[in-house]
Formats: sequence, C-alpha cells, structure tokens
Amino acid sequence: MFKKWVLKTISAIDSSVTGSFIKSLTTQKYGPTWRLSTWWPGESLKSMQYSLLGLLAVANTERLDPKPLISALAVEHRGSYRRRLQLLSNRLNANTSLVSALEKTPDVLSDSVVLALRFGSQSGTLAQTYEQLLESERPIESQVLSEGKNAFYYWIVLASIIMISVPWLMYFIAPRLKKCFDEFDLQLPRAFRSLLIFWDFISSYALAILVSCLALAWLIRSSNSRRFFRRRIVGQLYKQNTLSGTAQLFQMLSIAVESGRPIEGSLSTLAKYHFDKNMRQRLLVARNEVEQGVPAWESLADAKLISNNEFQALSKASTNRIQAWTLRQLAAAKLNTATQRSLLRTVVLHPLVILFFASIVLWICFAFFSVLTQLISSLTGA
Repeated sequence: MFKKWVLKTISAIDSSVTGSFIKSLTTQKYGPTWRLSTWWPGESLKSMQYSLLGLLAVANTERLDPKPLISALAVEHRGSYRRRLQLLSNRLNANTSLVSALEKTPDVLSDSVVLALRFGSQSGTLAQTYEQLLESERPIESQVLSEGKNAFYYWIVLASIIMISVPWLMYFIAPRLKKCFDEFDLQLPRAFRSLLIFWDFISSYALAILVSCLALAWLIRSSNSRRFFRRRIVGQLYKQNTLSGTAQLFQMLSIAVESGRPIEGSLSTLAKYHFDKNMRQRLLVARNEVEQGVPAWESLADAKLISNNEFQALSKASTNRIQAWTLRQLAAAKLNTATQRSLLRTVVLHPLVILFFASIVLWICFAFFSVLTQLISSLTGA
C-alpha cells in the first residue's frame, strides 16, 4: 500500500522529475533493481536539482521525514551529485534543519532555490514557495542555454584540435625545416621566426601553464569555489545577474504580499540570508529605512532595488492581490530581459572566439607556407 501511495502522490506532481525517487524507494524496500542513472554524464545538474526539489515538495505536502527520502535518492545518482546528497543526508541526520543543511551543501540546490526555501520557511509560506519553484525551476532547454552549450562545445573542439596539432608541428616539423635553412645558410622568414620565438616562450613556461590549467580545472570542479565566484564576482560583472536577482526578489515578495505577510519582515529575512553580497547590502539599506518609518516600496526605490516606474506601479496598486500580480509581471519582464542579454552576449562572443582561433591557425599556416615557399625558391634558383 505504501508503495502505491508514493507512486500516486508523486506522479500527481511530475512523473518525469520524480522517477529517480520512486526507483530508489523501491530499491530500498524491495531489493536491488536497475538504476535509472548511467555511468556516463546524462542528466544536467539542473535536472538533478529539480528532482530533489520535487522530492522535498512532496515531503513537505505529505508531512514526511525527508531524511530517508534523500538517502534513497542518493542511491540513484553517481559522481559528485551523489556525494552532495549523501553529505546533505548526513547533515540532516546530525539534527541540522533542512534549510540550514541545504545552505551548507553547495550545488545540491541552486543558491536562488535555497534562498527561496529559507524565505518561505521564515515567512510561513513554504507551501506556496514550493509550488512556485516547481513551476519556475522546471528544467526546460531554453534558447540561451542551448546556444551557450553549443558554442562552448564548439570552442572545446577547436581548442583541442589546436592543442594537439600545434605541438606536433613545432616538435617534429619545425626543427627539421630550421635545420634545412641552417644547412643552406638561409634566413628564416619573419613569420616563422616570430612563431619560433613564441613557441620557445610557451615551452619555457610549460610547467607553470600546466599547473595553472590544472588549478583552474580544480576551481571549476570545486563547489565551494564556484559558490564564491557566483556570490562575490559574477553579480558585479554581469548586469543580467542583477536582473535575475531582482526578479527572484519580486517573486518571493509576491508570495508574501499575496499571503498577507508584512513586507517589513520579508525584507528583514532577505537582508539577513541573501547569498549575493551586493543585493544583501541593498536590502539592509531598505530594511533600515523601513524600521525608521519609510514606506516599504519607497525604501526599495531608495536602495536602487526597484526603478521609479516600478515604485509608481506598486504604490498605486490598491490591494495585496494587485500588488502580488504586479510583482510577478515585473519579475517576468526582468527575467526576459536577462535572457535576451545572455543570448546577445553569446551571439557576440562566439564569432570573437572563432576569429581568435582562426588568427592562430592563419599565423601558423602562413609561417609554414612562407618557409616552404622560400626553401623551394632557393633550391630551384628562382
């Protein structure tokens, strides 16, 4: 009966997302079965995070203990995400609250989702928060994500080809051509000489370059370093991240306003727990002004969290329901703007990267072609 109830409850939310949970649960209760995950990378991180989010939503709705459910879900994954789930499970078993355990486990859920859960827990709107997150965080392959992934894979292929072919040319072909020129007492072309000088420089610092690449790869793989980069650097460099952060702020405030929660308490919670340093400082300014008697929307405008037009729109909303609807519309508009800017950045950056690789290939081709041309001309007496 328990197995049938779980299947019915979770399929009502999203069968495609919670399939891993169902499979792992039956594995724990009814013996070993085939895992749904593969040894090779299959699911994206966002999909795996969404599976955990769906599981937590079910546990919250049905008042279930999430500890055994997370342990069962960890069985269905391999690699780094399985280790994150096991670490999350260990922290829950140590009597850490769910939201605190999520905050201490990087990348088990995204920073924005964890902040929303913290906000929902503090404001008493956790059920509404889960409902909104399950809709907004659905892992749909967007145009921006698709374009970015395709461009990134293309860059990796080009870089790999160059990193394989160039050392082969410089170690096996270039020394023989140089020896031929030395034997015939000929002067190497300028393009080829510049290529040799550059290659000697690269070879001199090959060990340092290798160590730097390995360190960079480790930083990219490390959850803690990615979290530090997202929270301290990305928000300062890319304006669309600020737009996304403001959109999430509007979404959370819309839940609180629609539920009749005081916005002063919402700002206090966000000012204390927001993961982005820049956003947290602005929220602290807004909260301090609210405590001094300044209206909430005016304090948000003074802190540069909303524009004057947004302030006018929210101030003129007569009811909580209209204010919540306005906040959701503003959040959707900001997310759309952030998406368009991300797509534009990819469209602009891609040809620049291609031109960079093309310039390297053109330089090498011209250098070797000039050597062969001059060598043939000298041997034929032309």
